[in-house]
Amino acid sequence: MQLKVRQAYASDGPVKNIWLSHLNFSKQIEIFETNFEVAIVLLSGELSVFFEKEFILNRKNVFEEKASAIYIPRNTRVLLNPKSLCEVAICKTKIDKDSKFSVIYPDQIKEHIRGSLGYRRKVFDILDEDSPSVKLVLGETINFKGEWSSFPPHKHDQNSNSEVKMEEVYLFKLNPSDGFGMQRIYTEDKSLDKCVVVENNDIVLIPKGYHPVCSMPGYELYYLWVLVGDSKKLMPNTQSKYRWLLK
Repeated sequence: MQLKVRQAYASDGPVKNIWLSHLNFSKQIEIFETNFEVAIVLLSGELSVFFEKEFILNRKNVFEEKASAIYIPRNTRVLLNPKSLCEVAICKTKIDKDSKFSVIYPDQIKEHIRGSLGYRRKVFDILDEDSPSVKLVLGETINFKGEWSSFPPHKHDQNSNSEVKMEEVYLFKLNPSDGFGMQRIYTEDKSLDKCVVVENNDIVLIPKGYHPVCSMPGYELYYLWVLVGDSKKLMPNTQSKYRWLLK
């Protein structure tokens, strides 16, 4: 099973409901989807967005500034005109409902410090349970240098009283960019058990299982996380033998 990719096309891989593209561009592009909702997260650059009126988004990089993003419902035409070389993540999933266009500015994004020594990280919610999206849930995480995240290991691959089933995709960046991290993706019965070396701009597919991540000492590790399921409610289930770490 191929879990590390450069672009995530849902129909071609183990994750069936999330499309994630990483794009650098300097010329105008148009976004229009009839059966998909789309979220575009600005990773760096200055971007003009036109839908009924112009919106200007700016971001130096993912490590120094919070995200700016736009949410595009199905059957909605939006023009993206870069004012500089822009880097974006384009996230989408199939939907069957209408929704409302939205611009998300940095001051609207909730920031959390999570974990304890050894697994501390900053978490930023971009589209959450209360956002206008139909299915997309996404945000960003930055590991403290040399520390873990998605930890203690958790999963969300079945519907039960303790979790909600959701697929997930990560887009990684490292600071400095020549570093690397590691991610283990595994199920309780080890029918899936893979360790993936993640480098700058890698995309990792998480169809099921636990999926902890660690960064190199001296390097910050960032990832954009995109989740899709039947519900937008986040209810990860921590692996039972590691729950003592939460106490």
